[in-house]
Amino acid sequence: MRRAKVEDAAAIDKMTVECFGDSYLSVKEITDYILDDWNRLYVEEDEKGLAGAILFLREDKSLFLEDMEIDSDDYDRLSRGKAVLHHKFSVIRQDLRGSGMMTRMLNDALKEAEDDGKYGVLFTQGWIQPDGTVPMEGIFDRAGYVKYKRQKSPWYKPKFFDKTCVLCGGRCKCDAMVYYREL
Repeated sequence: MRRAKVEDAAAIDKMTVECFGDSYLSVKEITDYILDDWNRLYVEEDEKGLAGAILFLREDKSLFLEDMEIDSDDYDRLSRGKAVLHHKFSVIRQDLRGSGMMTRMLNDALKEAEDDGKYGVLFTQGWIQPDGTVPMEGIFDRAGYVKYKRQKSPWYKPKFFDKTCVLCGGRCKCDAMVYYREL
């Protein structure tokens, strides 16, 4: 696993579209994330090219409070005065699902963030499918994430109006489970 380079942005965008739907992120947004040293965008490659990617994104407290509905006191307590990361996405090529690659990538990314020492906690949202399952739940559990709360349709907000969900076929009405992991 390595840190992403600008030339990886288009392949990462393609993989996120396949996993989450069109307009999840733009190539420009991904490029900007790569260029910001506070963010951590990791990729794994194999003989077929891009195999997977993980993005840990530094965001302002207000976005965590608004977008993930994190309680301000919980944010302050968990961050311990350090920077906070948003585990924005983890994606892996379809043919590699179930191989253990995502678990390994996530553990390596978390170790690097912990070793860095400037981050206190990481929050993420797990997509709840119509059958009630969270596809990443087993991986989150093994990596030490803790369930925080369930959100009702967090991606149906006006700022996500132009996003298309692969499950909903339009604006995303899926619920999310918010998790955190102290670093």
